[in-house]
Amino acid sequence: MKALISINVAMIRKRDILNMTRLSYRGDVMPTNTFYNLEESKRKQIFDACVDEFSLHTFSEASINQIIKAANISRGSFYQYFADKEDCYMYLLSEMVKEKMEMFKDVVGSNENDTVFDEYEAMFDKAIRWIEVKPKYYQIGSKMDMDNSEFIRKLLKGNLASLDYFASLIRRDQQRGIIRKEIDPVILTEMLFSINQKALMNFFYNRDFEGMKKHLHHILEIIRKGSTTEENHV
Repeated sequence: MKALISINVAMIRKRDILNMTRLSYRGDVMPTNTFYNLEESKRKQIFDACVDEFSLHTFSEASINQIIKAANISRGSFYQYFADKEDCYMYLLSEMVKEKMEMFKDVVGSNENDTVFDEYEAMFDKAIRWIEVKPKYYQIGSKMDMDNSEFIRKLLKGNLASLDYFASLIRRDQQRGIIRKEIDPVILTEMLFSINQKALMNFFYNRDFEGMKKHLHHILEIIRKGSTTEENHV
């Protein structure tokens, strides 16, 4: 299940990923005022160093020493900006979320007549474009899936709301007579998330946008025809 709820998933709402960045179980700490008083170029240098380190290593394996070396700051300065590695990681995720929501803002709920499959496909297109422009962010999400630390487990647990959201869309479509009543919303949601995870990984390595989009569309058509009412088979 953990692989279904990483930062990479296309199906994610603003509220959900903002909640995820607040789920440090010891509270919402994040950078100090000292960090925000730095010049923007210096903050970016530190952020870029964090991106590089956490895209190459899981949270557990990532090294503060490598971050401070790449950012050209002292260890003392690091602890003036962040309480610890968890704090640094939460800051990284929060910045990634801001950028991602800017790209996704015109997708979620943009058309009230859309079905869950329409919204899924639109978000997948955005997710692919996101990987094109921010490949290291995708790698950070992938590394989260490989980390079994308590911190990451608790962080990801809060993102289950994304699964609930798509299950609610399926229930809505059932009420509208689009999806058959006997379809289990949770199982269908897990199928969609599994497909999403594998498709995004394939795209990351192959970068064939049109080919992957066509492949996903064929898969969705099979699922759509298997789960929708007969009058909605187009």
